[in-house]
Amino acid sequence: MLEFNLKVWYSILVKRITVTNDNIQAASHRVSSGEVNKDMKFSDNLVRYRKKAGITQSQLAAKLSVTPQAVSKWEKGSYPDSELLPEISRILDVSLDVLFGLKEDDGKVDISRIAAHKLQHLPEEEKSAFVIQLGYTLISAYNASAAPETISFPETLNKETYALLRTDYELALARLNQNMQYLCFMRIPENGIDDYFRIDERIIRLFSLLSDENCLRAIRYCETLGRNCIITTDFLASELSLPRETVSDIVTKFCQFGLMWELTANTGGTPFPIYGYVHHVAITGILTLAESVVNYLSFCEPNIDIWQKPPFHGDKPE
Repeated sequence: MLEFNLKVWYSILVKRITVTNDNIQAASHRVSSGEVNKDMKFSDNLVRYRKKAGITQSQLAAKLSVTPQAVSKWEKGSYPDSELLPEISRILDVSLDVLFGLKEDDGKVDISRIAAHKLQHLPEEEKSAFVIQLGYTLISAYNASAAPETISFPETLNKETYALLRTDYELALARLNQNMQYLCFMRIPENGIDDYFRIDERIIRLFSLLSDENCLRAIRYCETLGRNCIITTDFLASELSLPRETVSDIVTKFCQFGLMWELTANTGGTPFPIYGYVHHVAITGILTLAESVVNYLSFCEPNIDIWQKPPFHGDKPE
């Protein structure tokens, strides 16, 4: 009776109700009445969903801090300790109801979870290639006539190549060449980009900053600095071979835009300012995209251009 009630015990566990004799009898009725599929074994489902997740018995055992022999026993008919069940469910991305045969799998596939699971199990040096290739595949899939099984990331590129997407709802751009790969995706708001981007003093000052050659040289140099590296104006002026006054003005502007932060140091004499550079992802992105713009995005494959209305929907200038 105790062995039979292992599955009954589980049906009580997943329903989160108090274990009493009455509860066991009620759950037993679910089994005897056919409400629970007795023929669908936990062990069979464990094997099925472990293989579906693409992990071995040893890998599953390592994630659960148990021995591979324990996993092997579960797949031959025994059951894991109750405290392991939620973690098994998470690792295999399947509900406990389905795993124990109390509920049929609805067949729905959570693409986001699959991609996240794949990414987490890749070596660090392979993750970026996976993201770029996935982005390329999704951009290419916007071409309704392209069969998904025929979409593949180009292995050899003889010239600078981009993947370009423009619809009424999204914009995307990816550079595919190995020497510099990136992926940008933008979802166009219902009212257009106008509500987010406005031409005002902040934007004008930023582009003025980025149009200054010395500022660009300073950004490029500072991007080579290590994390939490502290510098002084004199040091930066020396590295850039620029007058201290020029560099002081650049540093002030950087601080105004949050590209640098300032502290005061005191080594026993006169206090003096020190600075840390903020490695701002957006600035790196702007500079990288600028290089692509001046190269005219001359070759795009795919080039999916199916838009009818522009991304800016706002007022036209008078």
